[in-house]
Amino acid sequence: MGELLAVPVTGDEVTGPGEGMEIHIYSIDGKNAKMIESYENPALKASMTRGIYMLKSILEKNVRYLIVSEMGGPGFRFVKNKIKLYDSGGLNEKDAINAFINNQLKEITEPTHEPHHDMENK
Repeated sequence: MGELLAVPVTGDEVTGPGEGMEIHIYSIDGKNAKMIESYENPALKASMTRGIYMLKSILEKNVRYLIVSEMGGPGFRFVKNKIKLYDSGGLNEKDAINAFINNQLKEITEPTHEPHHDMENK
């Protein structure tokens, strides 16, 4: 099995870690990606810092890479130096994975947005 890549999705749309309905885990082997697991996003049952719940779930599965549409400060700090983050650039899931395999996605090196409203007082 290759290195593991996670993508939070709703349908075929890549989302942020706290928004996607499902998490898809892919095994990456060279230029090939194979989905090996799909599960409900644990963030859906969380009331605050939702993205952290999703990120914990992929760390437990030894995921090395994550493609997202956005990444807030709390989530970014939680996975810093643990997982490499990549911006989907508005691509759908299939196209984002192909772009990742071909080194065409931009690595996320800082949070992409300020905390959501439920995080303002944290």
